[in-house]
Order: sequence, then structure tokens, then C-alpha cells
Amino acid sequence: MGLRVEGMKHGLADLGEALSDPTRRSILRYVLDAEEPVTALDVADAFGVHRTVARGHLERLVQTGFLKSGRRPSTTGFGRPRKTYAESGERIVVMVPPRRYESLARLLLHIVEGVLTTPEAVERAREAGHQYGEGVRRELQGTDEGRMAPAAACAWLRQEGYAAHCECDPDGEAYVFENCVYEEVAAEHAEIACAFCGGMLSGLVGVRAEELRRTHELVEHGYCRHVIGWF
Repeated sequence: MGLRVEGMKHGLADLGEALSDPTRRSILRYVLDAEEPVTALDVADAFGVHRTVARGHLERLVQTGFLKSGRRPSTTGFGRPRKTYAESGERIVVMVPPRRYESLARLLLHIVEGVLTTPEAVERAREAGHQYGEGVRRELQGTDEGRMAPAAACAWLRQEGYAAHCECDPDGEAYVFENCVYEEVAAEHAEIACAFCGGMLSGLVGVRAEELRRTHELVEHGYCRHVIGWF
């Protein structure tokens, strides 16, 4: 029997130990659901524990790759910046036995690029993504009709590993992906992978593919940003 722990800084035992504590699990969920990075003091106040205890839980989650740390400048302009904690954006997958889907995806995309022109492959990928997104929306809502609320769409996207959040853009709804679940494949087949992802989002939300525009991309900007409502 094989075991693959992908995205973890340590092994399966560390993952299990990190999540064995119920308070730590709750703290992880609290940080993941927060709209902005949190401090140890925020966690201490939310859970009624000492700040040192809160910091210990947070640092353990950083060590295992669930969270990342940063710095927030003092609001007064004086004193040291506060240490903050937020979702790491790392993909964490545990598989027994190990799967090789990335290798298969690369092979299939290589075949597609050899059979179709790039514009044709991109359009097919967008159509396939849209159909997939529609299927997810239909399953979640129980109907083919109606738009999905941005909060509901982002909740599903986060569950799937996109580290997504929604923004109110002056021109429409904006969806920001701070992580891409296809990042490794997209590095080699960016146009096709991104077309599929954009099509998936439009189908999930319930709009036509041409109503969605990508304004930022992961490779260049560190995140992907899609806006609906520019047209």
C-alpha cells in the first residue's frame, strides 16, 4: 500500500497530530473563514484562551503547512508590527494508494494540442469547464434555473481548494482565486487549463462564458481574478 501526502511540509503523522486537538481544528476553521489575516490576540479573544496558547496552536498549523504567517504594521505607527496568520494556499492531498492524475492530465493535454489548434483546444476546454460548472450548480441547487449567490459559489470553490473570495467590484461581481488546483498542469498548458477554469466558474455561477473576464492571472500577479458584469 502506498501513501502520498502532497503539499505537506511533514508526513501523515504530523497532519494527524496537528488536527487531533479539537481546539486547534476550530482555530484552523476560524482562520480559513476570516476575511483577512488574524493575530494571536484575535484568536485568543475568539476562543477564550491565553494569547500564548493561541500562538502555539497557530504556529503548529504554520509548521504543517495549513497556515502562513505575515506581518501587519501597527495602527498607531509605533511599536513592532503584529504577526498575522492566514490560509497558506497550499494544496494538501492525502491519497492511499498514490494517484498519478497530473501525469495523465499532462499526457491528455499533449495529445489535445497535437490534434487541435490552440484556439480550438481553448474553446473546447472552456465549453467543457462550463458544462462541469453547470453540473455542480445543478447538484448544489437542485435546479437548472437561477444564478448562484457569490457567497455560495465561493464556499464551494474554497472547499475544492481554490482559496477563493468574492469582492464587490464597481463593474460587477469579482471572484479572486489565491490558489489554482491545476497550477502544476497550468504551468505547461496555461491557455487550455485557464480556459477550463474560467468556463467552470461561469457555469458554476450561472452566466454565459462570454460574460466573464479574467483581469489578473496567477503567474503574473500571484492570484487569478475574474469579473462578471463588464458587458
